Amino acid sequence: MFRMTGQNMCEKLPMQPDGIVRLSKIQVNPKYLDEYMKFAVEVGTKSLETEPGVLTMYAVADKDNPCNITILETYASQDAYKSHIASEHFQKYKQGTLQMVDSLILDDVTPLNQNNILTNSIKK
Repeated sequence: MFRMTGQNMCEKLPMQPDGIVRLSKIQVNPKYLDEYMKFAVEVGTKSLETEPGVLTMYAVADKDNPCNITILETYASQDAYKSHIASEHFQKYKQGTLQMVDSLILDDVTPLNQNNILTNSIKK
């Protein structure tokens, strides 16, 4: 299945030519912000810890409007992305936050420096 590294993370796959680099831009309804954050932290952590093809899942909130969330996501391949969106933890996030999200933009981007390898980990 996958091998854990010393940081409670599975060993990551290398980025493939069909890999994905994406900015997910999410506007959360203010009355659900705290609840949404719990879902987002949980899915990001679980994805990084257990999915070899999820290389980066880095979520940030706008300082002036914390309801505007941007997530830098990188996936090793199209198959890694398909596996991610089919995972139990992603489906829990997606279904649990449907009424919380006012808008969602999935913006696939191209890195300017192709030699820059992005991965991130969860500090335990």
